Amino acid sequence: MQTPLLPDRINPWQLAAENGRLDGELPLTALPRLAALLNDAGGVVRVALAAGTDGQGLPFIGGALRTEIELICQRCLGPLRLALDVPVRLGLVHSEAEFDRLPDEYEPLLVPENSASVTDLVEDELLLALPQIPSHADPQECEANDYGTPGPAALDAENRQPFAVLATLLRDSKRSN
Repeated sequence: MQTPLLPDRINPWQLAAENGRLDGELPLTALPRLAALLNDAGGVVRVALAAGTDGQGLPFIGGALRTEIELICQRCLGPLRLALDVPVRLGLVHSEAEFDRLPDEYEPLLVPENSASVTDLVEDELLLALPQIPSHADPQECEANDYGTPGPAALDAENRQPFAVLATLLRDSKRSN
């Protein structure tokens, strides 16, 4: 079964008024800001969003974004596979002055005109869901554990005095004078 294509742009206000849906997939390569942070930009984002008006009459877009990405672990610098299941709950607003009228359950989606980019909306939500410092949750999976602690030879090298040779040369030059 072929996945339906998502539109490039939507009118969020109209989508909410019509209780519309956005279901489909986007390739990770279509999200350049996110792709730049990934170790491998192969794969897709599954988009399942519904728009409508809540009980208070506020227009919203809600749903989930699902994908699997590969980042670089900042502990071991090895590949880190991460499954993202990002809940989306956006309240539509025309201006920043309307932010305060949104309940806490909504994040504001500023739509001053009647048009919004679907890829930008998806990319923004995924960027906000990324960990600040990507690292393996289980230390056993982290390649940094393979580095171990320095052995006795490394400790002996650290205890050597790096200028001992210079001191010897200086002593020898004073004796010869």
